[in-house]
Amino acid sequence: MSRFRKWRKRFLRRVGLALAGTLGPRLFKLLGKSWKVIRVGEEYWDQATVDGKKPVFVCWHQDIPAGAALHGHRDLTVMISRHDDGEIITRVIEGLGYKTSRGSSFDGGSAALRGMLRQAKEKQGFVLTPDGPRGPAFSIAPGALSLAALTGRPILATGFAARKQWRAGSWDRMIFPKPWTRVTVCYAPPLEVPRQVLKDEALLDTFRGRLKERFMVAEQGAAEALKMKPA
Repeated sequence: MSRFRKWRKRFLRRVGLALAGTLGPRLFKLLGKSWKVIRVGEEYWDQATVDGKKPVFVCWHQDIPAGAALHGHRDLTVMISRHDDGEIITRVIEGLGYKTSRGSSFDGGSAALRGMLRQAKEKQGFVLTPDGPRGPAFSIAPGALSLAALTGRPILATGFAARKQWRAGSWDRMIFPKPWTRVTVCYAPPLEVPRQVLKDEALLDTFRGRLKERFMVAEQGAAEALKMKPA
């Protein structure tokens, strides 16, 4: 690669990061404000908040757009991949009001978990996508369960549904609710995770199954709420 091409690549990346940091959050905020949002199970946020410390919030990778647009006010730290697009996502997420910790269950996850554990002394919650960043879709890597076990914070599984949406061609078929559509959010009952899962693989698998059940409850609740007539 010539010097000019290298320079152009670096220049375009810097421009992309600058645009992502300024335009990205504004677009997400405008999109979120345009939706007609219905929340189900809001009381579980209170149940999952212990001594003012917020829970480990989890959603599927496909639901990142809706989740990011609707929870920037919740005082949450998000785990973000160290992949090439991670810096762009970080700029957007921080612009929406979140804190970030770089890494994932596949790439740098241990470092990111250590960062989250340091922040666990404070009261903000944590956000992970158990099937991110590379799938398979709807799989559960151990990161969220480990974080919950180490911090004593319960896990709050969240489901989303949108009346009108676009879907990406990516591995997760990422969902982008269309402007002005109805979007429903459902929180499942909190899941407490014992520290024993850190040393017992069979118990860890059991709690993987329980977390999947919570996701099913959240997804079904969001789908049912989508059918309801507006109040």
